[in-house]
Amino acid sequence: MGRDKETRVAYAEIISFINLLPQDKQEKIPKNIIEYFKEEMDKDSKRELTTDISLENQNLKNATWDLIAILYLKYLCEDEEEKKELEQIYAENERKYREEIKEKYNPEKILENRGKKNTEQQDEVKNLPIEIKKENFIQKIIKFINKLFHKKNT
Repeated sequence: MGRDKETRVAYAEIISFINLLPQDKQEKIPKNIIEYFKEEMDKDSKRELTTDISLENQNLKNATWDLIAILYLKYLCEDEEEKKELEQIYAENERKYREEIKEKYNPEKILENRGKKNTEQQDEVKNLPIEIKKENFIQKIIKFINKLFHKKNT
């Protein structure tokens, strides 16, 4: 499949994460999901997570954090109250994200900003100094000679 490099690296990181889990937790994750990650992961990635350093300090990709959150919610979290709380947090985060996208790509705001930019560009053009070309001495002589020839020919 056509996965980008970052996604494939995230799959490699998630496989490394799953390998750190105790056997009973690993068994809760469906085998077909683990196999999918293994098939699609970046084979060149030598990223191995360790228990010696906290996950926060291992510079995981954002996509890896997303996958960890999904796996935890779907397969590893056993407390129903915690699941509901996580679902609410995820829903709130999604709502905020959609609002940011809506605000960022709001057509009215884009057109308004475009109008401001055009006005600013026009103001800049108006404020530019006008270049006054002065003819140098040789150009004046050539122009004078051209005028003499044109007068004689007409």
